[in-house]
Amino acid sequence: MAHPHPDQQERFWAISYCSLRHLKISNPFWTYCHNFRYGKPLPEPGEHVAIDGRVFGSGLYEGYVRIPWHGDTEPIVSTPCTCVICGRKTKRGISVVDEGQSIGFCTNRHYIDWWKTKHDDQNISSEGLETPEEFYGEKK
Repeated sequence: MAHPHPDQQERFWAISYCSLRHLKISNPFWTYCHNFRYGKPLPEPGEHVAIDGRVFGSGLYEGYVRIPWHGDTEPIVSTPCTCVICGRKTKRGISVVDEGQSIGFCTNRHYIDWWKTKHDDQNISSEGLETPEEFYGEKK
């Protein structure tokens, strides 16, 4: 179901699920991966589909920034937290659960910098993302 029909809202949210990775998708319009088949034919019954790449969600708004999930764990965006990188407290940060503990980040850049310590992926970089000072409009 590509878009929720007005009288099928509950069904739409119930089926927002990745059957390939076995993940509940809480934000289907802003969750991305290479396996998504919108406008493409569905696999034949019993056809094996290999997982292609990582799952991404929208990061904090600084243009359209996509941030990778932490494995099968979705980062929560625009939530109050204290950044584990710099200690900044914010009402609109990013939080993610790692080893059973919720940890926070003040910017996409700090999330990616931390994420890189947990995942070996040369295709993902924090280069070009805003610093906390830029993101929060502070002068140096």
